[in-house]
Amino acid sequence: MRRATFLLVLVTGFLAACGGKSRAVTDGGTSTVTDGGASCEPAFLEAGTGVAGDAEVPLVHRAVPSCCPTARGPAPPTQPYGPGVASTCSSDSECTSGAEGRCFPAEGLVGPGGCSYDECLTDSDCSGAPCVCRTSASDDSANVCAPGGNCALDSDCGPGGFCSPSQLCYGALAYYCHTASDACINDADCPPVDAGGGCDVPQNCVYDPQAQHWACSHQACCPP
Repeated sequence: MRRATFLLVLVTGFLAACGGKSRAVTDGGTSTVTDGGASCEPAFLEAGTGVAGDAEVPLVHRAVPSCCPTARGPAPPTQPYGPGVASTCSSDSECTSGAEGRCFPAEGLVGPGGCSYDECLTDSDCSGAPCVCRTSASDDSANVCAPGGNCALDSDCGPGGFCSPSQLCYGALAYYCHTASDACINDADCPPVDAGGGCDVPQNCVYDPQAQHWACSHQACCPP
């Protein structure tokens, strides 16, 4: 059975301090950060490790809290925007009401856009919910809290448990424990479905809040 390795993008000498979190330097010069006393990974990407093709192990899960980058890339370079493009700003320099403010012409899928701010650096900033990091220090996305699920770490799911991200369509991202009733663990467990006319639609393994377990779901439609 081939093992798939999912590397955490570790930062050495590059990631800024995690807000007010403590940092200790080891003899080798690497830094260890703690979030409320628990060790957290100074990483840009949240990823777990699993065995390829093994339905018992989720490929993405949260073993430890994440420490997000404080640096953030600039918003789109067409600033200052003209009237009506963003509701609360015309450039990044006007977004000063929170941490690492950026001005976007469209915030999310709808709406006039406006200022966007970092919500967190670690889980302790999110009242126990996971803090989801941007992908790099040059990414202009915000670090955001992901409330609404039932876990933040694998340890919240009991001995040997796993806490993984789930997102239905364009809904909010949330983290849920895997259960003994799960119909799937990874996306690879979900074969594509025929949506009509021979058009195969891929499926994802997501958490079903009504059934309270993970199941396959297709969240895309075939073109007309």
